[in-house]
Amino acid sequence: MLVKDAKQALLYKAGADTRGNPSDALLSELFMEAMLYVCNKCVPNELLAQQGSHKVYRYLQNGYFIFYPDKPIFDENDPLYDDKEHLMIDETLTYAVINCVAFLLTNDAKFHQLTNELIGEFIATDSKGL
Repeated sequence: MLVKDAKQALLYKAGADTRGNPSDALLSELFMEAMLYVCNKCVPNELLAQQGSHKVYRYLQNGYFIFYPDKPIFDENDPLYDDKEHLMIDETLTYAVINCVAFLLTNDAKFHQLTNELIGEFIATDSKGL
C-alpha cells in the first residue's frame, strides 16, 4: 500500500477519535512503532533476509533476520517524500499496521484486537514460519 494511502486509510478509520490532528512527523513515528510491533509478533516476508547490508532488527533461526523497515515519510514538503513509496511491510500486514496506529491514536481496544487478529491470520496463511 502506498504510504499516502495508508495515511488516508488511517485517518478515515480513526476518524474523529484521533487525538487532535497528528502531524506528519508524529504519524511517521507511530507507523514505525506499529511496524516494529508487527515484527515482534510475526515474520514479515518483506523484511526477511539472510544476508545484505540491512540494519538487523531481530535475529531468527538458520541465519535469517528481520531488518528495520524504512520509516514512512508523510510530509509532502520533505525532500525524501515520494508519492509512489509503499509501506515497507507485506501488503496483508499493512492493515495490521494501520489498526495498530489507530489504537495508538485513539486508545480504542477494538483496533488493538484487529491488529492482533490480522497478525494471527498472516501467521496462519502467509508466513514462511521461520
